[in-house]
Amino acid sequence: MKPSPRIGFYLAAVFLMSCFVGQKTGWAQPHRSLPLAGRIDGLGVNIHFTDPQPGEMQMLAAGGVRWVRMDFGWSATERVRGEYDFSAYDRLIAELQKHHLRCLFILDYSNPLYEADRSVATEAGRQAYARWAGAAAKHFQGRGILWEIWNEPNISGFWSPTPDIEQYTAMALAASRAIHHAAPDEAIIGPATSTIDIAFLKGCFDAGLLELWDAVSVHPYRRSGPETAALEYHKLRQLIKQYAPNGKEIPIVSGEWGYSSAWNGFDTKSQGKLLSRQWLTNLSNQIPVSIWYDWHDDGRDEHEPEHHFGSVAHEYHETRNPVYDPKPAYLAAKTLTSTLDGFRFTKRIATGNPDDYALLFTSDTQRCLVLWTVSADAHEIVLPASTCTFDAKSHTGERLEIVSAHSNSLTVTISDSPQFLITSGPNEKLDLAPNARDLRATVTPVLGKVLSVQVANLSDADFQGTVRLVDAEGIEPNRYEQTLDMAADETERAIRFELRTNPTQQYRVGLRIEDQTGQVMFHMPARRFVFLANRLLDNCHVVKDGDPNVPSDFTIEIAAAPQTLSKSDAKVMKIKYDFGDGWKFMRVVPRNPPEIEGKPTGFGFWIYGDSQGTSPRLRVRDSTNQTWQPSGHEIDWTGWRYIEFPLNRDSGHWGGAEDHRVHEPLVWDSLFLLDNPTRKPNRGTIFIASPIVLY
Repeated sequence: MKPSPRIGFYLAAVFLMSCFVGQKTGWAQPHRSLPLAGRIDGLGVNIHFTDPQPGEMQMLAAGGVRWVRMDFGWSATERVRGEYDFSAYDRLIAELQKHHLRCLFILDYSNPLYEADRSVATEAGRQAYARWAGAAAKHFQGRGILWEIWNEPNISGFWSPTPDIEQYTAMALAASRAIHHAAPDEAIIGPATSTIDIAFLKGCFDAGLLELWDAVSVHPYRRSGPETAALEYHKLRQLIKQYAPNGKEIPIVSGEWGYSSAWNGFDTKSQGKLLSRQWLTNLSNQIPVSIWYDWHDDGRDEHEPEHHFGSVAHEYHETRNPVYDPKPAYLAAKTLTSTLDGFRFTKRIATGNPDDYALLFTSDTQRCLVLWTVSADAHEIVLPASTCTFDAKSHTGERLEIVSAHSNSLTVTISDSPQFLITSGPNEKLDLAPNARDLRATVTPVLGKVLSVQVANLSDADFQGTVRLVDAEGIEPNRYEQTLDMAADETERAIRFELRTNPTQQYRVGLRIEDQTGQVMFHMPARRFVFLANRLLDNCHVVKDGDPNVPSDFTIEIAAAPQTLSKSDAKVMKIKYDFGDGWKFMRVVPRNPPEIEGKPTGFGFWIYGDSQGTSPRLRVRDSTNQTWQPSGHEIDWTGWRYIEFPLNRDSGHWGGAEDHRVHEPLVWDSLFLLDNPTRKPNRGTIFIASPIVLY
């Protein structure tokens, strides 16, 4: 039958949409050993064995993972200089192949035959490491292995006595060249940084390693939700584009990342949710390989977080099937991989709320929606969908009530637990639903008679639309909307709204960004900005904190910054810091801390940064004496910038009720806190001004 014009248009649009997705994301496989992004073929776990327990591989494979990541130990395979014994890994590869699993091998760590420390610092050691790496790649060539150059060389635990970018890059260059010479078709990745350490990664790229590497591996650990990694992925992807050789597509690999069920504020239930959300975040962010840390718990101490990253419990049951007790994380992995097997990620559907996630996965015969929110409260969302019914299941596989779409829309309640909705056949309204645009926006406090909106475009496409101020009280803009036209390579833009008069001491304003069709792409509910009195900065003193044996020097004073904070009469505090080698931080503590009124949702400061990579935070205590430590963005900029410190359940907290709830009223503990996350010697000067409470 010849399709009607409407159906023909729909089919053409779906085809073009699929072409657009592939073209814009650049998901063509850059190396044949790397799986395609957006599919479950790249999901895996870390393991710590070459000889599995009986029944272990069967349970691991039944969980749906496709990859394992494992140390390939230098000292264990070269016990005599120049003699290599890879037999343990031959056995492991044979076991993996039986269960159709692939492997990422970490070429680590040092070897006492050549080096004194857990690093490779000498030329003799570099050449020995390179010979060994080349021999390993040649021995196992053609197995589709990813060869990773070291593990977390940017922290002293894995590169001692202290991380050294020049030592690491010299070793990595030698090893990568040796692998290319010995086994030219093998895939090489690195540097497996702890966190997404942009400074260390840039050092690798400056050394020319992208000429030799096929992917960049990172470990995006955090205690906040996995969705927050999207911004860091974007920044890293932009950096890779600057350095990648012409015509070479170099993806990002999430080589190790997990959440301990014994961290403060976490448990096995939340860990299971976060595994699903982590993998879904990576699937929707062009990450071809995602390795969950860890396969099973490493111990039984309920107070030791390092023992509880596993997807299954620690104890092995030899005579039972399954041989380990599955945690919710295992059930989440099994549910996600079995549900999305055969599907590919198509798009994130626009909801207008950046906290809400509606991911569409498609196969030839089905559509699958995966829905959740990072908001603390469950709520309804409405999505476009042609009339149909959806089978529904929870993130751990429990069947949920069937959901139906009527009158071209689907109404469903979402929470922080992902749910899967599956329907048969194409669905016109879903397939044509507008793509969410990864826009971020912040309303900065008024300076003089100007309110600025900072917009970030994290997608690789142009954006045209409108920025609107909504629900404004206490301010009078000359106009409430302005056009926004951002090019694909323009990541940030400041939109200025002129005011008729100076604002009151506190005011309220929200924000909405729409595309050219009127579709809401970003919505920030109105918030109240309350400026704290200038005298608060006058009455503070410095407290040294952290390891008392680490040398440090901190001073504070009211002083002018190198650049004036435009049209502001706010007092400015100058903070000079000198961190020694180790764990140390400083706190700016009010002498007579005032009570904070109401129920704040966050705080804000203007900070004049020095690009030294320190971390700004602050502390408040609630009525149960529970301490809350909201964090701001790492200081990787120079000049004035407005930084917010959200107060929510993801904020660090301890003591008091220990119930992960904020109990008002709050009182200041530390008006400002400066941490040195690298724990390396670091000195500099920053300025802070205009503390604000947000409601």
